[in-house]
Amino acid sequence: MVIRTHCLVKPLIRVSAAAFWCIFLLTLAIMAPVPSGADTTFPPVCYRCHKQQMEGKNIHPVIRTGGCIACHTNAHSPKHKATKFLPATGTDLCFMCHDKKMFTKRIQHPPVAAGECVSCHQIHSSNNEKLLIAAIPDLCFNCHDKTKFENKDIHPPVAGGQCTSCHDPHSSDVPKLLLADTPELCFNCHDETMFNGKKRGHMPVRYGYCTSCHQPHASAHEKLLVEDPPALCFNCHDENGFSNHKVVHAPVAGGMCTTCHEPHQSDTRRLLKTSVPELCFNCHDQTMFTHSNVHPPVAMGRCLKCHRPHVSGRKALLPRAVNAICAKCHKGLGRRHIGGVFSAKGHPVKTRKVINLDGQKIRLSCISCHNPHSTDTIKLFRFPVNSPQQLCINCHKK
Repeated sequence: MVIRTHCLVKPLIRVSAAAFWCIFLLTLAIMAPVPSGADTTFPPVCYRCHKQQMEGKNIHPVIRTGGCIACHTNAHSPKHKATKFLPATGTDLCFMCHDKKMFTKRIQHPPVAAGECVSCHQIHSSNNEKLLIAAIPDLCFNCHDKTKFENKDIHPPVAGGQCTSCHDPHSSDVPKLLLADTPELCFNCHDETMFNGKKRGHMPVRYGYCTSCHQPHASAHEKLLVEDPPALCFNCHDENGFSNHKVVHAPVAGGMCTTCHEPHQSDTRRLLKTSVPELCFNCHDQTMFTHSNVHPPVAMGRCLKCHRPHVSGRKALLPRAVNAICAKCHKGLGRRHIGGVFSAKGHPVKTRKVINLDGQKIRLSCISCHNPHSTDTIKLFRFPVNSPQQLCINCHKK
């Protein structure tokens, strides 16, 4: 009987000792002050010693739901001390809860590819959202050069530190870790109707090459342009077609491409802002082209039949000599005109001799007598006459 009693008492003593220590530790836990930020509805006992891990504004969700032992499954086991009592290490531990597919797409953020989650995230708690070690964009500038995101003109999402509004911080199937490819990404903020839907679209716009003209982050130029026009335009358009000529259209000379052309899309040819001649009348005085007698090409708005829009080797941006232009429509025009008025030969329509007309030194041509646009006289005569014979005195004074 003594032996039996001894056998029964010993286990009871062991149980009593275990119970004692449980009660003792629980008493300490209850009496200890609760650190700020700790979850008072479900406080894990571990924070009584490991206070620093629970001091952040945001606590790792697994701690609130499953407690510390959700990760530290082998707590206080000497055999697992080297691995912080964790059942796995590195990303293998994280993927026990987080969906691995979110981190293993075609393009991976270098820290993610290297499994360095803790280079951006705190493990237990943080004062920043997503348990980040620093707020965005300061976190990003730990690796990315901050100067590339600072300039005269800054993209609003960049200025607001909203890096993740365009980039996935972990992995993506789109280059540069973009949330979507351009232009779909851009249309999350920019009105798509401004870039799509009209008859004609600028080629880079049609193919979604937004960044061929615009910097995505910051630029020294307005509209986040890569360069100011016309240098920007000359990346695709041949510069020789807009310079190195005797006469250059004033807007072209001033690099004012967008005064005539839409940069994205238009319903008119050549991406013009509006049709010719309305476009021309933005600068040229319309009254010069709307007298009672209007040259037919002018009346039809065919300015470009006689004038080059950008550059020319001749005055008034003419593509060729005046008389040659006139001869395109006036087929019967010869070297002499108004035959039989003074002689059977008629008046010459071209000479090498320079004459003074209206204070200007010119060589005789069709426009010496005719206004090429409009007049209030017959036959588009540039002088106020009622018959061809009355023209003579304007040149032949005696």
